[in-house]
Amino acid sequence: MELEPFVFHHTGALVGARRAPAPAETADGALAAVNRFALRPLAAEEVALFELDLCHNQVDRHFSRFPEEELETVSAMTPGRPLMERHDLRGSLPRGTFFRSRLHRDGDRVSVRPEVYVLRTEENRGFILNIEGGVYRETSIGFSFRTPECSVCGRDLRTCDHVPGREYGGAACHFVMRGVLEVIEGSVVPAGSQGTGFVARRGPAPPAGCGAARALEIARDRLHTPYTLLAAE
Repeated sequence: MELEPFVFHHTGALVGARRAPAPAETADGALAAVNRFALRPLAAEEVALFELDLCHNQVDRHFSRFPEEELETVSAMTPGRPLMERHDLRGSLPRGTFFRSRLHRDGDRVSVRPEVYVLRTEENRGFILNIEGGVYRETSIGFSFRTPECSVCGRDLRTCDHVPGREYGGAACHFVMRGVLEVIEGSVVPAGSQGTGFVARRGPAPPAGCGAARALEIARDRLHTPYTLLAAE
C-alpha cells in the first residue's frame, strides 16, 4: 500500500543581506542569475538580495531531520520558487524569487542556503526595511516528502508504534524525511513562530494549527481505518 506524501514546513533563519546597488557585485554572477527569472534585464539598484537558511540536517524540536542527500534535492529545487510571508499561498502574492542555492557546512551542521531577490518597489519598501533592520529574521520552507522514516526501526513511522521524542535504548526517536517531492515556497515568518508543523496534506487535511505529533496520530489512524463496503440491495 502506497502512503500519501506529507506537505510540511520547516524553520530556518536569515543569515545575511547583500548591499544591492553595487555593480561590482555582479562579478560573482548574482545579477545574471537574477535575470534568468526576469522578463527584462534588471539593474542592480532595482533589487535587494538576501541570503538565508531554509532547513538543515539536525533533529529539530519536533523530532524530524533531513538526511544530507535530501538537502541536496531541496537545494536543487529551490531556485525559481517564491518567497512568501507566513506560508500564505491563498491570500497573497510572492515577495521575491529564489535565484540560486547551495549547501552550507558549519561543522556537523549542513544547511540549504539559497539567495533571493526582492524588487525595490514602493510596495516592498517596508518589507525590505524590516529584513535589513533585523525585525524579520526567521524563515521557513514549505515542501512535500514521501516517507517519514522511523530512526528506531527504519520503517515508515505511520506503520510502526514508535513515538517521536520518546527514548528507545537511550536514544530519542525521531523521523528522517525521505523522498522530497517538491519545494513549494520559502517564507519569512514572525520571530517566535511555533516552528515546524503540518500545514496541509494531499487528500484530507489535518485540522488547522495541528502540530506534528497530532498530524502523525491522524495519519496512523487513517492508515489503520478499515474500508467499509456496502452491498447494493
